[in-house]
Amino acid sequence: MIFDGLSEVGDDPILLVTKMYSACIDPNKVDLGVGVYKDANGDTVILDSVKKAEQHLVNSQKTKTYLSPSGNVEYNDCVQKLLLGDDHPVILQGRVTTIQAPGGTGGIRIGADFLKICKPDTKVWISDPTWPNHYGIMSSSGLQTEAYRYYDIKKGEFLYSEMMEDLNTAQAGDVIILHGCCHNASGADLTREQWNELTNFMSKRDLVPFLDIAYQGFSEGIIEDSYAIRLMSEKLPEVLIASSCSKNFAMYRDRVGAITLVSSTAELNKINASHMLKVVRSIYSMPPDHGAAVVAHILSDDALRNQWMREVDEMRSRVKEMRNLFVKKMAEKAPNSGFGYIAEQNGMFSFLTLSADQIQTLIKDYSIYFMANGRVNIAGLTEDNVDYVTDSIAALFNS
Repeated sequence: MIFDGLSEVGDDPILLVTKMYSACIDPNKVDLGVGVYKDANGDTVILDSVKKAEQHLVNSQKTKTYLSPSGNVEYNDCVQKLLLGDDHPVILQGRVTTIQAPGGTGGIRIGADFLKICKPDTKVWISDPTWPNHYGIMSSSGLQTEAYRYYDIKKGEFLYSEMMEDLNTAQAGDVIILHGCCHNASGADLTREQWNELTNFMSKRDLVPFLDIAYQGFSEGIIEDSYAIRLMSEKLPEVLIASSCSKNFAMYRDRVGAITLVSSTAELNKINASHMLKVVRSIYSMPPDHGAAVVAHILSDDALRNQWMREVDEMRSRVKEMRNLFVKKMAEKAPNSGFGYIAEQNGMFSFLTLSADQIQTLIKDYSIYFMANGRVNIAGLTEDNVDYVTDSIAALFNS
């Protein structure tokens, strides 16, 4: 018997919040846990541009035969240009390859397995805090991990100096996971000046960036949010980029992502890409096509692309409005609560600077569900529930 020696693995902390919320019968319950965009009605809807592209596929697709391990060729080209622009030096030099992946998570796993092939003892530096699955994926690929300080959850402060201090101990060839924009889970991002400084630092120290960009368009805009990717790809010889269409196309369950590889020469890039494709072949053989075909059609059709960009702008604007409204109401209801930092952050996530007891009170007594470490999804706030949420949090300070 080989299946009877295991003990049960606990729920993923993010999925546990969803499970608790679903089981709750309180009519006032609020879900600030799961990382999906919600509109003003609290719904995660299908974008109109996506619906139109899907209808186009229904009318025009003639086959569902297999793709190759690299996936949808048109999609890969569109995603690469979305990240880097049409005439980025690495594209013109033939030093870049984009491979379709099952979500951004799949892209990270392909990149991690590729690193294991390149250098089995690779050390990967991960921000503290981060998306928890970064550790799970790197460990599953057999890579060493090390944390670098990034954000003080209790104070609501970005720790750039401490980050640089920790990375100063990294060795040549180490890989640094960086959030391209809208840091998950803090919402605190580097400024452009800091990205410039970090890029120069990594160049001098021969460090390799592994950029995770799951929220392109949710900080400043589609093009603006690619600043770090375009900068590092131009200035550094080797770069990995895992990207996702889950948030900015609202195609969560279709698992549309990519891994983009930048190598030091065009010749080496061909070799490196062949090893990545071998990884793909051994894991899942080839990716599904539907979601990638939808994205490819949107990005290659001017009218749909413009409509999609407007929809991204609307999503970004709504999240920013909820940030500002939350801060405004908390300042009115509990002036000493100190949540002003939330208005300065980007993307869907922030940490509430609350004690463990206060967090559990909100969950158990008020049915406001979010991560036990204080991470909240700001997109879960609406005009209908923001007063209930802020009243509940204010009660913790005014009791």
